[in-house]
Amino acid sequence: MPGSIHLGKIAGIEIDINYTWIIIVVLITWSLATQFMLVYPGWGAATYWIVGFIAAVLLFVSVLLHELGHSLVARAEGIPVKSITLFIFGGVSNIEREPQSAGKEFWMAIVGPVVSIVLGIIAFLLYLPLARSGSPLEAILSYLAIANILLGIFNLIPGFPLDGGRVLRSIIWKISGNLRQATRIASVVGEIVAVIFILIGVWVFFAGNVFSGIWLGFIGWFLLNAARTANSQVMLESMFKGVTVSQVMNPNPVTVPANISLQRLVDDYFLPQGLRSALVVQGEQFVGLITLNDIRRIPRDQWAQTPVGMAMIPVDRLHAVSPTQNLNDVLSLMANQDVNQLPVVQNGRVVGILSRDSIIRYIEVRRSLGLHAAPPKSQQPPQQRAA
Repeated sequence: MPGSIHLGKIAGIEIDINYTWIIIVVLITWSLATQFMLVYPGWGAATYWIVGFIAAVLLFVSVLLHELGHSLVARAEGIPVKSITLFIFGGVSNIEREPQSAGKEFWMAIVGPVVSIVLGIIAFLLYLPLARSGSPLEAILSYLAIANILLGIFNLIPGFPLDGGRVLRSIIWKISGNLRQATRIASVVGEIVAVIFILIGVWVFFAGNVFSGIWLGFIGWFLLNAARTANSQVMLESMFKGVTVSQVMNPNPVTVPANISLQRLVDDYFLPQGLRSALVVQGEQFVGLITLNDIRRIPRDQWAQTPVGMAMIPVDRLHAVSPTQNLNDVLSLMANQDVNQLPVVQNGRVVGILSRDSIIRYIEVRRSLGLHAAPPKSQQPPQQRAA
């Protein structure tokens, strides 16, 4: 997630904190300090803020454990997990692909709320011996018990892509055997839940509780966008099922020799053809990529003496794909690496280029032909078998 601070790794999973997390920690600290002043009179002024801050941080430790539950189950099912990021709405696990069965979806989804509820129960049991003691530890444990149990229950709301929505999708998927239908139903339920949150937020706002109203409205808006995005993602995955890179790529990309000068590159290729980038070859071997930014880094008076090979991005710093790779896997790579195009290479030779534009054109052509689902088996490429 852009704008994040890297903290380290847990069980090989990158842990990041987004800058928006700081906003919510400050708000929760302020809210808890104000609340503790009413419930626990007699503490020192600084104690309220310190205890509020500790409780806010421990809440996000609980959220991190919730997300770790999802991530560790995903890895146990063979699904790669790149990172976990804490942000203003809680936490998000960067799980690199959707589960391939309803059973895997169910266990991946349910474990998060279970972790939260168990943490809430543990906090409550630790709180009991301290009940009515008026101590800061009592206040922290009381808050964590309530917050974690509510977090677990909230995530069980059947609004996709909340955990409860994914549990709902897994059940419908299991019954119907159709992931697209299950996703569509779960997404509609998710959008209904999101709209309810927004309406409640508006009502609470005009009832006089401005902060709670705005917060509920933001949660609803976030869930609404997340439900629509998740639905679109699964629709695309369904559309691209069985589709390989070779079916979507441009098979005639512009290539330029590595030994020509930047001046010739600009005069003979970039300006006449309106290019912003080109693949670089040495003989028949793919060796790199040259872009407008790479050219601009070289002083103008040195273009005539500088070969393309000296200014390009070398192949070992690029992500290349095979023409036989599944398009869904490549889409994940493009999204995770934030790249707009990928060279398609076979046996060290360039055979095409895959760009976001070519993928969009492919989608538009399929929609124009009414081919919204995955291609039938007769149109899918034959599976490679070992001799």
